[in-house]
Amino acid sequence: MMNKIAYSFLLAGGLLTSCGGSDHSDDKSITEDVQIVKDTTPVTVDDEKKFKFDFAIANIPSPVESINEISKWGVSYDNALLNDTKNSNRYITEFSKALNLGIYNIDMSYSIVNEKGQDVLKYMKTVLISSDALGLKGAVDQMVGKRAEQNIGSKDSLLQILDELLMKSDSYLRTNERVYTAATVFAGSWVEGLYLTCKIAEATASGEAKEKAYKHLWDQRFHLGNLINLLDDYKDKKEVTELNDNFRVIHKEINDVKDPKDLNEAKFKSISSKIYDLRNKIVK
Repeated sequence: MMNKIAYSFLLAGGLLTSCGGSDHSDDKSITEDVQIVKDTTPVTVDDEKKFKFDFAIANIPSPVESINEISKWGVSYDNALLNDTKNSNRYITEFSKALNLGIYNIDMSYSIVNEKGQDVLKYMKTVLISSDALGLKGAVDQMVGKRAEQNIGSKDSLLQILDELLMKSDSYLRTNERVYTAATVFAGSWVEGLYLTCKIAEATASGEAKEKAYKHLWDQRFHLGNLINLLDDYKDKKEVTELNDNFRVIHKEINDVKDPKDLNEAKFKSISSKIYDLRNKIVK
């Protein structure tokens, strides 16, 4: 089973030390194995919690693939949609840091697929600082080496590296606290990915693109249901309960649509408005 750690800090893993270079390495370097330094943290993770995490994300579409798809819908890149990196200082609690790390990872992916170098640099810096604050940067460093630095000039190479890294994260989930952090980052990434999808769908004039967005939204009833089930393990945390209450409202409205063809513009706007409200609560 592929373990894609929460769209998470690992998205930033390939961009650790330098963006100054513009060398394009050949395809061989893209497929080299990532050298992983052994993690000696004792394995104390609850098997059931880890299984729920694995199950929640095992079949979810790749975030890189999803963001790459919406970048083809004919809507110009708009960084005003993204969470401003200046906001990162607002996030004090571990929970808000993790949620917004997930958001910033998706925003960084959006800037990468649109080849907006200055924004990539801004979001990369913020992601690395946020990862470090959560105690995650070491795990990222261990998984990457110089692989992405060698491919920094190639968008396609970077995206492939990021996508592959999402499948190499199983060894990180060694404690319950790590699973909780990963689940929180995952939740933030899920919100931001769908937020961007809905915003760009609203802006496109393409009927085909809108149809894809509606179908994508409808498909989330399954993934969101799994996410809710995963977060239910943390009912003792007030902030998680509040987040899950919002997720349940969104999930019910999506789930009430029995066929994607029945998801019309009015229903789409109703659901997307709730996603926007939740996302704005998270980033404020």
